[in-house]
Amino acid sequence: MVITRAGQRIGAGDRIATRRNDRNLEVANRDTWTVTAVGRRGGLLVTSDTATGVVPRGNVTPAGAPVRVLPAGYVTDHVELAYATTAYGVQGNTVPTAHVVIGDQTGAASAYVGMTRGRVSNTAHLVAADVAEARAQWIAVFGRDRADLGPGHAAELAAREAARDRQDRSPDRTAAAPPRPVVPVPSVPRPEAERRGPSLARGGAAPGIGR
Repeated sequence: MVITRAGQRIGAGDRIATRRNDRNLEVANRDTWTVTAVGRRGGLLVTSDTATGVVPRGNVTPAGAPVRVLPAGYVTDHVELAYATTAYGVQGNTVPTAHVVIGDQTGAASAYVGMTRGRVSNTAHLVAADVAEARAQWIAVFGRDRADLGPGHAAELAAREAARDRQDRSPDRTAAAPPRPVVPVPSVPRPEAERRGPSLARGGAAPGIGR
């Protein structure tokens, strides 16, 4: 039995995951293995987990060499049990059976990944008082991850945003804005003739006067 730095107990027959790339050991992050033997100093003899239907990803682990020896230092710091992982961690994997735990933060994308990994069966687990509450929780899962609900929902969000923008520019808000300063128009001096009024005819009175 080996105890990792995180406190996990690992023994023969356990399914584990290596969590750090190491070319010298020929293992990659998130490769999965089955422990076949535990060394006296804490090392592990592991076999590639392809027999369970999980295909290791990446090109660090050659397909023709499924057996690895993991030293105690690597095991302590970079190995964890692989019976459970996040939805992100199992993307692209295929297993005989899959189980996904549903919580308050589970979104549609995570539920989809968890419910499509198993070839034989996929089971969702949640805590509910009765079937009605369980159904309500399951429906709520697919009301999350709003950005993934398709173009129709995106159009609705855009319409709401436009309406909010129009409200921000309403007359009440416009009236509250400070008035713009009035730029004075420069005065232009009038011609001399306009300042004196109608000119008098040479040698006589103005037209229409005294007739």
